[in-house]
Amino acid sequence: MHQANVRMPQMGSSVHESTVVEWKKSVGDRVQKGDPLLSAESDKVEFEIESPANGVVKEILVVPDTTVPVGEVLAILETEEEISEEAQEAPQPSGPPKATVWVAPVAPIRREKPGPAATAAPPPPSPPFRRTVPDTAVGSLLSPRVQRLAAQHGIDLGVLSRIQGSGAGGRLTARDLERFISEGVEGEPPSVSLLFSPITQDPEETLESREPFNRLRRRIAENLTRSVREIPQVTTFLEIDMSRVAAWRDANKDEFRKTHENTLTFTPFFALAIIAALRDPENARLNGACEDGTLIIKRYVNLGVAVDIPGGLMVPVLAGADGLGFVDLALRLSDLSERVRSGTLEPDEVRGGTITLTNFGASGAIFGNPIINPPEVAIVGAGAVAPRAVALPGGGVGVRPTMGLSITFDHRANDGMAAGRFAASIRAALEGMDLSQLEY
Repeated sequence: MHQANVRMPQMGSSVHESTVVEWKKSVGDRVQKGDPLLSAESDKVEFEIESPANGVVKEILVVPDTTVPVGEVLAILETEEEISEEAQEAPQPSGPPKATVWVAPVAPIRREKPGPAATAAPPPPSPPFRRTVPDTAVGSLLSPRVQRLAAQHGIDLGVLSRIQGSGAGGRLTARDLERFISEGVEGEPPSVSLLFSPITQDPEETLESREPFNRLRRRIAENLTRSVREIPQVTTFLEIDMSRVAAWRDANKDEFRKTHENTLTFTPFFALAIIAALRDPENARLNGACEDGTLIIKRYVNLGVAVDIPGGLMVPVLAGADGLGFVDLALRLSDLSERVRSGTLEPDEVRGGTITLTNFGASGAIFGNPIINPPEVAIVGAGAVAPRAVALPGGGVGVRPTMGLSITFDHRANDGMAAGRFAASIRAALEGMDLSQLEY
């Protein structure tokens, strides 16, 4: 018999440690080659470590929720055959048992996708797809099918919360949403009843509960606490006329969906405007990192995009965004978001960002106050694009689709004038974008 040391693999060149999440095998269990031994987490990406060969789990050395460096021995397997390694750092010692240093094969954990939702009363979705709609009338949960329909047609949560559901407990069903889409009108919002009584009336029901943070929530808390503790942050706001971009999108979104089988959202337009603004050397200091009293200015754009998932927020990074055309930018942003929600991101895809975009407009918010993702020095927030009364040139008043833009910047690296100039550049790019260049 032989032994193999199962070590923590390196999930990308910039990953130096990972956390054991759960052991799927116990000491004494017989395993086959390719069987998942355990799940682990690097940053916010969860993956599985597989058995390299047939054998028996002899010893487990690391308990769950323990963070260990890359290369740490996690378990020892007793294998039926020697595990070969193409390049060994040193010759193996002689004498039984013979140990092989082996870095385990890994695979991102893929969430099981549920089947089509029932048309009448769909069962509650599985936890990875669970989302609470801010609807005080029904408080329904959206099924994966409803979420996909909403994403395909660009319907945000604020609109979804006002659609009357016909499912169990008032839940919004796919049929309800399809009817809403086909009719093309929102209709009257549902009536909200007011109850003048305590929320908890059952004397046996507890009035308070404690909910420990899960791993994702803990990592978010640590990152944001570090951000507000270490970075003097200031946010500047301005309003943008989105008339031209909104009209072009409305005129082309159906053809775009037919050609690319993908929804054309406002996000790629926001990304294009940020990149256009960063091409100006005067705005270069907003794209980079602040480390050890030094501002590292980066003349390439790795764009982080905040994505809301059940249990927290993830920021996948689109590397080399400044070198992408319009279609590639739109499709790759969509692909990143989809893989965040399905749990199939690679660890390196949440690292190396130079600036972050967060779209709180999806919730209907007009403005927000985003927090910087350290060590970056700026984050751009986009509010909802919606018709609002605006002052027109010449003194008149009209209704145009506008958007609130928020930019939070690190005051150690930049002053208010520089951030204001950057915000104005983004506004100029969105209001004056040469839409004839957007081929799809």
